[in-house]
Amino acid sequence: MRSIENILSFLDANRKAIRFLALFALIFGILYLVFGIAPGVRLGIIKPYTALLARAVTAIVNVFGAAASVNDTQVLSARASIDIEMGCDGVEASCLFLAGVLAFPTSWRARLIGFAVGVPLIHLINLARLVGLYYAGVYFPGIVEELHVYVAQTLVILLSTALLIIWLERFAVQHRQS
Repeated sequence: MRSIENILSFLDANRKAIRFLALFALIFGILYLVFGIAPGVRLGIIKPYTALLARAVTAIVNVFGAAASVNDTQVLSARASIDIEMGCDGVEASCLFLAGVLAFPTSWRARLIGFAVGVPLIHLINLARLVGLYYAGVYFPGIVEELHVYVAQTLVILLSTALLIIWLERFAVQHRQS
């Protein structure tokens, strides 16, 4: 009986945090279902965006003399190649960020600032990651897979989380709703 009282007391004391976490998980699930899994959105919006990313990576590395070409979502050159697939497009990081922005009790003005600044920054970070992975393939082909899986993806998620924290401190808390 005492443990039930402790649990209820804990839930009552932390109801705002629990509400945020529950909303965050629900919103993330919905966003990921729509942008990461739904075939119409995935094929109609995200796949063309991924091809655009490949063209952007190709343009950037060519500025530095790579002589790369693009084939749909692949960046190809004599020295290295990358294929930008699901999970490499910044969608997951954007969904995490947006879930945090939507779940936090703040004004819609603060949320719009988060959307307008955070999402483009996340995609710029992801673009830099892709360019970095191309060059890792050129200079460190033996460890490019480990860099991709363990370092680069982690950095994008950490930087997206940092953007969320910065947004919370600079915009959301100031405009907080009860």
